Amino acid sequence: MGPNSEESSIERLKRNLYSRNEALVPKEKRTPVPPHELEVKSDWGDNPSFNLNTEDMVKKNNSFFNKFLMYSVGFFILSLAVALFIFYGGLNMISSNNLDINIIAPSTVSSGEELSAGLSVVNGNRTDLEEVALFIDYPDGAAATGEENKILTHDKINLGTIPKGKSADYTINAVLFGEKDAVKTFILKLEYKVKGSNAIFSKEKTFDVSIGSSPLIMDIDYPKEVNSGQIITINVSLTSNSTAPIQNTLVKVEYPYGFTYKDSNINPYRDNSIWNLGDLKGGDKKVLTIRGVLVGQNLEDRSFRISAGSQSSDNLKDFETPLATGIFTMGIRKSFYNLTVTADNDIAYTAGQYIPVTIKWQNTLPDKILNNKIEVAISGNAFDRNKVTSSGGGFYQSINNMIVWDKNGTNSLLSILPGDSNQVSFTLSSIADLTSGRLIKNPHIDLHVVMSGDRSGTDATTIFSEEDVTIKIASNLGIKAKTLRDVGPFTNTGPIPPRADNESTYTVTWTLLNSTNDVKNTIVSATLPAGIVWKGETSPINEKIDYNSDNRTITWNVGGVSAGVGYSFAPREVSFKVGLAPSINQIGSVPSLTSNISATAMDTYTEKSISSSAQAVTTRYSDPSFVPGKEIVTK
Repeated sequence: MGPNSEESSIERLKRNLYSRNEALVPKEKRTPVPPHELEVKSDWGDNPSFNLNTEDMVKKNNSFFNKFLMYSVGFFILSLAVALFIFYGGLNMISSNNLDINIIAPSTVSSGEELSAGLSVVNGNRTDLEEVALFIDYPDGAAATGEENKILTHDKINLGTIPKGKSADYTINAVLFGEKDAVKTFILKLEYKVKGSNAIFSKEKTFDVSIGSSPLIMDIDYPKEVNSGQIITINVSLTSNSTAPIQNTLVKVEYPYGFTYKDSNINPYRDNSIWNLGDLKGGDKKVLTIRGVLVGQNLEDRSFRISAGSQSSDNLKDFETPLATGIFTMGIRKSFYNLTVTADNDIAYTAGQYIPVTIKWQNTLPDKILNNKIEVAISGNAFDRNKVTSSGGGFYQSINNMIVWDKNGTNSLLSILPGDSNQVSFTLSSIADLTSGRLIKNPHIDLHVVMSGDRSGTDATTIFSEEDVTIKIASNLGIKAKTLRDVGPFTNTGPIPPRADNESTYTVTWTLLNSTNDVKNTIVSATLPAGIVWKGETSPINEKIDYNSDNRTITWNVGGVSAGVGYSFAPREVSFKVGLAPSINQIGSVPSLTSNISATAMDTYTEKSISSSAQAVTTRYSDPSFVPGKEIVTK
């Protein structure tokens, strides 16, 4: 169908739209349209249209808000600029940045040395500062110059008015105490006002000063390794390095678990752990020696802490400030020699008795020990230095009461292989008479045994083991018995000499003595032989004397007896009456009135049982009127 056919425009458009042959699409030529004017109506008619363009409306609204936001940001930036200008010096407003504290001070001073720090408060504001006050917080250990006992903590200095552009100066003078390398911090605070305002402004600043050297030099000498249960010695040496006296110098020791204080060369000030050494002037030196026992398991380490300084006036703390501190560690190791010292402590040794002592050892280390030596220091209030003998090559040095064994006299000490063991021995004695002159109470002999040697191998060092033994000497409990006839607390009857088949009465007196130690549970007893009759009379009445007729035993319950009874004090004494009616077969004999006289007690010092006995008493009495023969039984 050609383009000139009478088909509608819609049909033609449809045909061309769905055609697959481009050639079928007619190329229609358009004729130019001549220009002409069109009349545009100014009246929209009676039915106005309400179709709004929302996209245009949104664009108009966004434009309004964007402009508002831009104006707000600009106003904020302008306000901030004005505020910053005013705060940092614009107009006459105050700024802390325009106020400065210049400090001229040494960075390091020696402990105990005077510190002089220059302060300059500079007012860089455009107005005067009024009622300016400088507050100083001093560090611990600060004291007033020339008054070391006056501790400085806080201070307030009124600087008055500082005109604009001017400064006010102040000098801090103080003496600083502290440990070496300690840092002391000063805190400075300024408070001030401005004219026409009651507001208080402030500014803070700090500066540090280090302690270059301590006024108190502390040296600690201690063993690096010890055996569990061994007595150890710690020496604390304090030397004053200050030109000013260190008053009321305290030493405080903080012990580890397992340590038990024994004694010290200076009496403790408190709790066996704090000592007051008094004042230390420049160059003065004092040594504190502490002894104690450290107990623990093998391979454990225990640490000690020692502090020293001037005593605080505040009861809640020990020091005003510590001037020296030391921390050290001891290692607990099992006995290198497995050292044992035996003196047969099951025996209650008495005065004058010889005492054998044996020292045994065994090398418990995996290494050989060379150049071994054994030293035994002997002391004690009962030691008789004239009665010491040693064996196995030991030499007794009476000048210092010491027995020494070494490799020169004892071959077994030249070298001890791992696991090897051996022993040496010696004998000593206590003083025989402990009661003549001044009574020696609680007598004892002390042995301090030290075995040392050079350990070989990779851990080569000098090692030692120690053992302390105290040999306690038992009290001498004495019992004496005698017969009385015409003297004593009782009246006796019957013929003298005693006559067969006739009763004669006698008084038996017991006297108890106790030498050096208090004793308890003391009992004296005896038995009555056949033919002896208990009369039931005793003296004094307050003593407990009992008679058991079943076993014919007399018992005196003495109880406790103090040391020195019968020596320094009066003896304990009792008497009782017995009767004798001799048989004819006793004619010509001297009958016994009591037998098996014995005394027993518990020594409270040695904690061992002690005893004594006396000979049987007979008809031979102790009266001044006694004549030999009056004790023999007659017809």
